[in-house]
Amino acid sequence: MLDTTEILIFAGVGLVFALGLLAFCKWSGAAVQRIAAYALIALCFLYVGFAFRAEEPGPWVGFEMTGVAVFGTLAGMAIIGSPWWVVVGLALHPLYAIYFHYIGAASQFAPAPFVVANAAFDVAMALFVAYAALRGGRKSATRAEETSEVAPPPQRKLAARSQHRSQSRDAGGPA
Repeated sequence: MLDTTEILIFAGVGLVFALGLLAFCKWSGAAVQRIAAYALIALCFLYVGFAFRAEEPGPWVGFEMTGVAVFGTLAGMAIIGSPWWVVVGLALHPLYAIYFHYIGAASQFAPAPFVVANAAFDVAMALFVAYAALRGGRKSATRAEETSEVAPPPQRKLAARSQHRSQSRDAGGPA
């Protein structure tokens, strides 16, 4: 078990990694929910790698692969659907990590500093993805209201073509 100072230091490391990932999203223009979902899957696979350090790795690898399946499903649903799935995954993953890998039996192979940094990373990313989802929903609703009031509705291409043909016939052009 880590003392309070070590917990704060490694939680700070997790926050720095979260800020780095957010800066990457801002720089690349990638969707935060997608990158957070990939990060959640990668974190789960890191625990699988740690499970190979256990005295009996077979059952532990199976147990960690179950975590990959659960959290990977939530991440996958966020990639193809709502960002709230990855928020749920990122909010539940620290509980799973602390309970099984810091306090529980998996603490025999999972490094405690990594678990604490992972928990802080997960919480920070869950909060930011939730903020981005709420802000994105508000932006799209505001944009829809603005575009309906300001811009005329787009014309259908077929209607525009037939209108062009009728005008050219009137001017003596080819039929």
